[in-house]
Amino acid sequence: MEDNIFDEITADLRRDRMAGAWAKYGRYVIGLAVAIVMLVAGVIGYDALRTGQREAASARYDALLTQVADADADEKIAQFLAFSDAEDNGYGALAQFNAALTQAENGQYDNALGGFDELAGRRSLPNSLRDFASLQAAIILLDSGGSLAEIEDRIGDLAKDENGLRPMAREVMALAYSAHDNPLEARDLLMQQIADGSVNSLARDRATIMLQSVRGGLLALPEADEDEGDK
Repeated sequence: MEDNIFDEITADLRRDRMAGAWAKYGRYVIGLAVAIVMLVAGVIGYDALRTGQREAASARYDALLTQVADADADEKIAQFLAFSDAEDNGYGALAQFNAALTQAENGQYDNALGGFDELAGRRSLPNSLRDFASLQAAIILLDSGGSLAEIEDRIGDLAKDENGLRPMAREVMALAYSAHDNPLEARDLLMQQIADGSVNSLARDRATIMLQSVRGGLLALPEADEDEGDK
């Protein structure tokens, strides 16, 4: 009985440590999403250029951004979704991304998840955009207490070597493993992140800090495992 109580306390402490790490470092991932979407707009714009509709669609999208600049969150979401429904082009997709991001930032997790899932399943979008939508859906689930299976389903192959979103996918998945009491899996992913020479220094630094939190919650650290192997 006492062992069960101590196990529960240890698990709670571990989750608290990683909840703190997510609050401090995981939000960086969501904040970065806005910048990535704006960069991706260049890809969408190029695609629209080839259809001969770029200038008109771009002008309408610029007008939308001006219109919602001082609006509250609900108004921005409504305007972005209305634009997305009216525009069957890359700028319509970009508006839907912005609507889902605004919903996520304002705690409307179910709506944001639905938006990102819809974008991830849209065959007309480039794979890079669909992957980005899947990653954001995983972040929404992590932030809103979704199941590990749901998060793993969205991450899919994003953490594999050939995917450009691999560093962010690893980070989200490591946080998910920790939140769901799988610290060994989280440790392995964070160690991969640190050892990956293609990952930027900021991502490696975050992984190092989060690894310390994971190790602090483990009942047996890697060094302890090695000692047991010597027995």
